[in-house]
Amino acid sequence: MKKIIYIGIVAIILSFAGYQMHKNKLAKQQIVRDIKSRTDQYGFVDISVNLTGRDGIVILAPINCPSDQAKRADKLARELENMKIPVVRMNGYHYQMDLSNYTEREANQIVNRIYYVQKMPAPVVFVNGKVKSNASITDIINENKIQRGF
Repeated sequence: MKKIIYIGIVAIILSFAGYQMHKNKLAKQQIVRDIKSRTDQYGFVDISVNLTGRDGIVILAPINCPSDQAKRADKLARELENMKIPVVRMNGYHYQMDLSNYTEREANQIVNRIYYVQKMPAPVVFVNGKVKSNASITDIINENKIQRGF
């Protein structure tokens, strides 16, 4: 009898664990679908909020750092400046947003998008609020042209 009770308890625990794993998997798939649906032809993602608070092109990576990511960011900034395209280099961003005007679902989506950006490897490039990691100079120029209406 004790064995049947033990097996029943284990079955309930495993069922609950399986349900939670499935629920988490579905949530992650929804985040991926949301990001993909907001990604344009040049790979820039519209995350609904401008994390840098600046218009134009912003390249985010450590400044005065010997890392490969920082060197790539410096190179992108130099190339854009040589083409007379305004660009801002930043170490990071501080963002604060009032989510009280959004539904819980919308607020969660925005938070998930911000978290997605935080996990991107540097350099992270913003073009008028849209964001891409490791963008090529061509992608940046094309995205800038689209957003400026060219």
